[in-house]
Amino acid sequence: MRVRSAARLSFTLIDLNGQTGRRNGMASLSLREPAFVATLRPAARIEVAGEDTGHTAEIIRLLDGLRERCDGPPVRCEIDAALPAHHGFGSKTTTLLSIGKAYAALCDATMPTEELARLCGRGGTSGASVNLIDRGGFLVDGGHANPPDFAEDPHRYLLPSRFAGAAVLKPPPLVSLPFPPWPILVILAEGTELHGKPELDWFRRTLPIPFEEAAITAHLVLMNLAPAIAEGDYPAFCRALNRLTFETHYKQQQVRIQSDGIKRLLQEARQSRSVDAIGMSVTGPMCFAFTRTPASAVEWVSGLRDAGVVKDFYFTTAQNHAAVLAATPILEN
Repeated sequence: MRVRSAARLSFTLIDLNGQTGRRNGMASLSLREPAFVATLRPAARIEVAGEDTGHTAEIIRLLDGLRERCDGPPVRCEIDAALPAHHGFGSKTTTLLSIGKAYAALCDATMPTEELARLCGRGGTSGASVNLIDRGGFLVDGGHANPPDFAEDPHRYLLPSRFAGAAVLKPPPLVSLPFPPWPILVILAEGTELHGKPELDWFRRTLPIPFEEAAITAHLVLMNLAPAIAEGDYPAFCRALNRLTFETHYKQQQVRIQSDGIKRLLQEARQSRSVDAIGMSVTGPMCFAFTRTPASAVEWVSGLRDAGVVKDFYFTTAQNHAAVLAATPILEN
């Protein structure tokens, strides 16, 4: 069984205050490239081969659990294309859910994404990847309802995905739209890859953000970004994205911990006539830009690559459909 899943781009988490009774929520998008691709075949034992995802131990644990749950065979999981880890592509959740869906399909078993997410221990912060894998396109999820003791210690619940664990309920999709065919310039820059204990410490220092700032972000997402996408209004979309990147409190906190190169990239994009809008996915270092003059944008970003600020860049588009599962024939030697 072969699976191909889109990467996740994050415009922003929405409510990192939580005093109104819900927290988190994300505006997100499925990217056609990079993609996660894997092939699962029955084998004598469970093994993971191919490109390194950075999540091998978690994949093996998941396959062990699924084998017991589905009463299925051990498999060889060949990673044909991995997502860059700790860059802002949602690699861990997308990788585990994709493999889980492929294994369930191989066993002809029905397993809802919510159940897979619980088995993977994912979805406790963002509802992006756990919803996008079944939908694609642009998505805004409603985050999580707070438990009764949230106000006593918000830091227990305002956590990065690795520490938040599995969601009790999958965050509900509030907005789910096809994204217009606008070219998306993906920029892989030299920057800080925040994960593990340093990310947890940063969350504790930074959150909760002021209520007023969360309200501004929510308004920008629901009354500017999402309507612009629904109406295919490119100038309005670019205005909304730039405001999210350069004016909202939480995104500025994320930019503040990034490298000088990332800060230079964002500021040059803000001033450049070649770039209409730019964003940074979660804490980066992956950035993404929109332009009506691709050749001019390539010239600009090539200069940053020559300066050592950018490692790589390419154009892609949104993926407006779910992950693709396809049975593959087993060829006898």
